Amino acid sequence: MMRILALGLTLTAAPLAIADSLPAQSLLERMTEATQELDYQGRFLYQLGGEVSTMEIRHAVIDGEQYQRFTHLDGRLVEVLRLGDELVCLHPNGTLTRIDDQDQGLLSFRQRLSSQIPDQYNVLVDGDGRVAGRATTRMRVAPLDNHRYGYRLWLDNESHLLLKSEMVDPGGLALERVEFVTLDLQPGLDRGDFELPKVIAERALEPVPGNHADRVHVKAGWLPGGFRAADSDWRRVTAERQPVAAQSYSDGLATFTVFVENLDNGVVEEGVSRIGPTVAISRSVAAADRRYLLTLVGEIPQPTAERIMQGLDLDVAARP
Repeated sequence: MMRILALGLTLTAAPLAIADSLPAQSLLERMTEATQELDYQGRFLYQLGGEVSTMEIRHAVIDGEQYQRFTHLDGRLVEVLRLGDELVCLHPNGTLTRIDDQDQGLLSFRQRLSSQIPDQYNVLVDGDGRVAGRATTRMRVAPLDNHRYGYRLWLDNESHLLLKSEMVDPGGLALERVEFVTLDLQPGLDRGDFELPKVIAERALEPVPGNHADRVHVKAGWLPGGFRAADSDWRRVTAERQPVAAQSYSDGLATFTVFVENLDNGVVEEGVSRIGPTVAISRSVAAADRRYLLTLVGEIPQPTAERIMQGLDLDVAARP
């Protein structure tokens, strides 16, 4: 009995030894490399608020390009695939949407958790754990203020893949959770595992080129420390509606986007909504003798989003 107990204590202590021998930054770098370079297949639970979904992921590197397939296993069938630089979304109604994604960022699993953590966070190794029957190293990414959420991470000791992650509020409550329940590190995947089925119609979602009736620029009067303006573009929501201006902001980990839509004398409902860690705030403003709807959507605390919203302004330049 004593020998069995001693063996059990040794096995329990092993992940801690691994964690102690590698600094947190090195662990995150290995996590990023593993996510992009390994072939793997597994099923995971995705929890947002009180809703839980089951999903399957397949990932392979074929001829130097990443192939990835997300499949929703609950409810109506929805799939999202990465085929090199292209994203493809398969909808339940049998249609397909192609998205050109040159930056390869949209489908990086837990893309917010890159290997470079901003100065507004502390990253700490926090002991050992187990996920999907596998030994893991537990980590924490803790914000230094109340303007962003924190994360708890569980990295597989063998592959360094991220097997579980939680986005948590200042009180430690998990707002969003991703957790593998099965993992296969030798799935034997090939191109056939990423083939597209026959669809009844397809469309491409691309940046909107050309000139527009107005050029709209969002100006933020206040941003939390570390947040900077990132990408800005025009996006077409539907063929019947005018393009929507979008300005994104990020601190390198947390992100939010401000959308600007010309109301054209339309009536809209202002307000605030939340789903898990995601907050959305809408309000109308007047600029250049026209009315616009501002909508902020992001994974930041609601008080922070409301303060940012109060300081937003529009610079509208008429087309020459």
